[in-house]
Amino acid sequence: MRRAALIAFLLAARSALAQPVPPPAGAPAPRDLDQGRTTAPPEGGVPLVSPPAVPAPAHPRRWFVIPVVSYLTETGLGGGASAGLHLHVEGASRPTSVFATALYTTERQGLVDVAVDATRPSGVVLGARARALHYPDRFYGIGPDTQSSQMEHFTRRSIELVASAELPIPGGHGLRAGPRLDLRAEEITDKDAGRQLAAGGVPGADGSSSMAAGASATWDTRDGPFWPSRGSLVQAWVVFAPEETSRTGGFSRGVLELRHFAPLGGGRVLGLHAYGERASGQVPFTLLPRLGNTRFLRGIREGRYRDHVVWALQSELRSPLFWRISGTAFAAVGDVAPRIEAIRIGDPKLAGGAGLRYRLTDEGANIRVDVAASRFGVQLYVLVLEAF
Repeated sequence: MRRAALIAFLLAARSALAQPVPPPAGAPAPRDLDQGRTTAPPEGGVPLVSPPAVPAPAHPRRWFVIPVVSYLTETGLGGGASAGLHLHVEGASRPTSVFATALYTTERQGLVDVAVDATRPSGVVLGARARALHYPDRFYGIGPDTQSSQMEHFTRRSIELVASAELPIPGGHGLRAGPRLDLRAEEITDKDAGRQLAAGGVPGADGSSSMAAGASATWDTRDGPFWPSRGSLVQAWVVFAPEETSRTGGFSRGVLELRHFAPLGGGRVLGLHAYGERASGQVPFTLLPRLGNTRFLRGIREGRYRDHVVWALQSELRSPLFWRISGTAFAAVGDVAPRIEAIRIGDPKLAGGAGLRYRLTDEGANIRVDVAASRFGVQLYVLVLEAF
C-alpha cells in the first residue's frame, strides 16, 4: 500500500488533538514531536524534513486517535484507525511526531504502519518506519508501453523497516546528511497460472529479502511540513544491497526530489514538484520505480507503470475557500523507462484534476478529496496529508 490512502471521518479528532496529554507521575518535562505520515510515505522511505524553528505550543504534548476510512480504485473501501502523538522538545529547532495506522480494505488488503520522526536539540534528525503488509495487487509488466490486457494478479506479504539519521552539516544553511538502512522481507503468492510472475522470470516473483545501506540528505527552507506557503525542499537518498544480503541478487536504488512553494497573495500558493527515481541490478519487481499513485500522476492506478527509471513533474494551485476548507487544482506529467538515456520526452503520461481540503490540525495537516482524470478515466482519492 505504497501510500495507503487514509482518510478520516474525524468526528471527535479535532477536540482530541487539542487536549494535552498529562505526563505520568515523575516523568520529565514534555518534549517535542511533529513530522510523520498517517498515509504511508513513498516506498522509498521515511520523509525527512526540517522546517524553521518554531515556538513551543501552549500544550507541548498533544495526541489524537481517529477512525479512518479510505478509498482508492486499487484498494476499494477501507477502514481502520490512526493515532498520532506530537511533542515539542525544548531546544529542538523543529517539531517531531509519531504516527500509527492500521487499515483493512474490501479488497482484503491489510496494513499496519508506524512512523517516527524525532529531532534532537543538537539538530540531529532520526527517522524510522516499520510496516507490515498483506496486499492483493495487480502486475501489468515492466516498461512504458504495457497494455491493460497484460494485467495479472498476485498477493504480496511483506515486513520492512527503514531507518535514517541525518546530522546538520556545518555551514550548510539547513543541510543535513547521514546514513540510511533498509531491511525488507517479502512473500509473493496467489499468482495467475501461466503468466509472467508464475513463470518466475521476473526478479522477486518468488519473494525477496534484502538489507540495503546507504545515505540520505535533506535541505529544507519551507515554513511548515504539511501545508507550506513558501520555501523549498530538496531530498536525496541512495541505498545498495550487495549480493550477500539480497535474495534476488545485488541492486541499488536512489531518489532525487525537489519541491518549491510560491505565495501568490490572498492565501493562494503555487506548489511545484519534480521527482526522479532510479534502480539498477536485480531489483525485486515490487521495488521498481512506479508511476501512477496517490503522489505522482493522480488519476493513474498505483503501479500501472513500473521500470528502472521514473520521472514526474507536477504543479498544484492551492487556495483558501472558507472556514477550514481549501481548494486545489493540479496537473502532472511523467513516464518510466529502462534507463536514463531511454527516457522519452515526446510521449509522456498525463493526468490532472481538482480537490478539496479540510484542515485537521493547526499545523496544516489536511484531509483531502481529489478527483483526477487520465487516459484511464476518472478516479477518486480520499486521504490524509498532501501529495507533496
